[in-house]
Amino acid sequence: MWIYIIATIVVIGILVFVHELGHFWAARRMGVRVEIFSIGFGPKILSFVRGDTEYRISSIPFGGYVKLYGEHPDILPSIIEKEKAFAFKKTWQKALIVLAGPLANFLFAFLAFWLIFTLIGKTYTPPKIGEILPSSPAEIAGLQVGDHILEIDGKKIKSFEELLMDLRQRDTSAPIFLKIKRGEEILDIWVTPQMVEGTNLFGKKTRIPMLGIKASPERLQERLNPLSAFILAGERVYDFTALTFLAIFKLFTGELPFSTLGGPITIGKFAGESAKMGLMAFFTFMALLSINLAVINILPLPMLDGGHLVIFAIEALKGSPLPLKTQELLFKIGLILIIGLTVVVFYNDIIRLLSGWKLP
Repeated sequence: MWIYIIATIVVIGILVFVHELGHFWAARRMGVRVEIFSIGFGPKILSFVRGDTEYRISSIPFGGYVKLYGEHPDILPSIIEKEKAFAFKKTWQKALIVLAGPLANFLFAFLAFWLIFTLIGKTYTPPKIGEILPSSPAEIAGLQVGDHILEIDGKKIKSFEELLMDLRQRDTSAPIFLKIKRGEEILDIWVTPQMVEGTNLFGKKTRIPMLGIKASPERLQERLNPLSAFILAGERVYDFTALTFLAIFKLFTGELPFSTLGGPITIGKFAGESAKMGLMAFFTFMALLSINLAVINILPLPMLDGGHLVIFAIEALKGSPLPLKTQELLFKIGLILIIGLTVVVFYNDIIRLLSGWKLP
């Protein structure tokens, strides 16, 4: 149990620190005074002051914040040092300060992937058949244990994961062309898959094509040079960012149920399990969660970084700040949305626990 608690605190603490450090660094670069840099919310546990900033560790670890001088519109009349106040900075400067938080999370994810691929390498399962189910499409087509799949419908594949990803994206039982290597022979085999109940990439129940094969237990590790690792890290960040945006879109269209969302308990479960699997799995999990945090924060919703960016864009177009009452109304709407989302994820966590989803 302790590994789950410690892993959760480490993951959330690091990612929140990275996010707030982005805001902090950008604010200082733009000449804005940072009054408080806090990891966590609520009453402070530890704190010290250096320069103009009080650094805190607060009692509620699920989040953090930086308090900027002159950030809140209601205190603008009392501001003395306008050159150090957030509200009196140019629109593009304020936008960069807000955007720096999510960008820091994207950068963290990129660096995590780059270090993993450079120091440890890329681990994958070769597309080699380890088992064939009786009376399955694969057996009927003449596939054999030990066959190495080289191509699927003319597309070269290097891992069993690529094969599964390709199958999950199909919604038809149309015949599939496989090029395989059997011993020293290269064979062309057509397989007509069987449609079975399964889940798509987002966990939604659907029908997917099944070949009836399982991967071999073999795992390969490919060491990458720093440049190749740099490129692959960028691809990973891009792919998972696009996938996260797609998942959010499917949430709002109803294709992906809100019951798939998770809160701190869900994060803790996966954090603990990844920690038990080793540093590579743990840092990969942190990188993915960092991307999720970045994407969520740039959504154009009030109270989030993306909501602030929308307000700044409106200010830039109209040439003047939005009225204070309008800003207050938008932030109230955002607060209601965030509270609602918080209730949903905590409800999902509780339901999972009550249904027998227990931490060891």
